[in-house]
Amino acid sequence: MKRGRFLFPALVCLCIAGCAPVAFMVGAAAGVSGYKYYEGALTVVYQAQYIKTWDASIKALTDMGFSIKDKKQDLTKGKIEAMRADNKPVTVSLKYVSSQETEVTIRVGLLGDENASHVIKDKIRSVLFK
Repeated sequence: MKRGRFLFPALVCLCIAGCAPVAFMVGAAAGVSGYKYYEGALTVVYQAQYIKTWDASIKALTDMGFSIKDKKQDLTKGKIEAMRADNKPVTVSLKYVSSQETEVTIRVGLLGDENASHVIKDKIRSVLFK
């Protein structure tokens, strides 16, 4: 019984101190291997084929009311440049990682907007994994 009293607080401390592993585990269940926000850009690894992720990214941006200004792609990488209604630029860059993984980097605005990037990440995920 004494051992059980110490297990719960230890788990709570781990969760508080280590949010990244918890976020990583939650993301993996939803088709996302992991993500990080660094220097104004959100990088996400989706567990999906490159071309399906490309199509889902374009559809997600269009569904959100963004106007697509330019899109370029080849077999292993691509870039979508869009504009929000408030004239903030959005750039979504995709990179082939493996046959079932695609890395996507999302930047909103010139300096980045973490909250807006997460909204786009979630919209791409919802389109990709209906």
